[in-house]
Amino acid sequence: MKYSLTMILCAVSGSAIARQPIMDMAPRWNDGYGVQTRVTHTNSQTTTWLEGVYTFKPSVRMTLKVPSVAGEIGDSIFAVPLKKYTNYKDFTSNWSVTPSVRIPTGKGDDWDGGLSFSYSSETKSIYQLYDLYALGDDIGLDINVGRVFPSGKGSSWFALWDVSAFDSNSGQRILTGPVAVYFKRNLVLRAEYKLPAYDDDSAWSGDFVGFNIGVVY
Repeated sequence: MKYSLTMILCAVSGSAIARQPIMDMAPRWNDGYGVQTRVTHTNSQTTTWLEGVYTFKPSVRMTLKVPSVAGEIGDSIFAVPLKKYTNYKDFTSNWSVTPSVRIPTGKGDDWDGGLSFSYSSETKSIYQLYDLYALGDDIGLDINVGRVFPSGKGSSWFALWDVSAFDSNSGQRILTGPVAVYFKRNLVLRAEYKLPAYDDDSAWSGDFVGFNIGVVY
């Protein structure tokens, strides 16, 4: 069965809808900005996302995510993450409310509104993220939990486990698998692999492979 470009992008973009550049983590300063490329492969399709973030201050930012499949631009997602930070010497956390809109920059003409509620925290050894989100008719839950390995030289490794649950008009699925993240000054790398723990989604087939590279200033 052949699917439209919009349906393919909806099928592969559950985590892209949820997560914000850059990896939900940076920048954390006034007037910070960053760009990232996210490449995902599933359903025998490779999707490339060009994503950007601008931070007015740590609690207020805006993001834009533009997908492309086989050289064709899909529908973009614009969002305004609003965060409430709590910072201590060895601990930081934030609650976030993120209104968003899917813009018909692809072949469609429909606009979709969305909303996300998330919580994340980080210590010297543990990172966790919980994100409940909706965009149009799509609803999802994204969870990342794992270890942090700081080098003491301005860089850190994150070894995480991801669980992504997704519900849409085409069905439901739960994907799970490992995630590796590396920070080095203004460079951020992320790689992930997820396989279906549950799959009752007619627009989904196979595993999920993703790689991100981003820079922040």
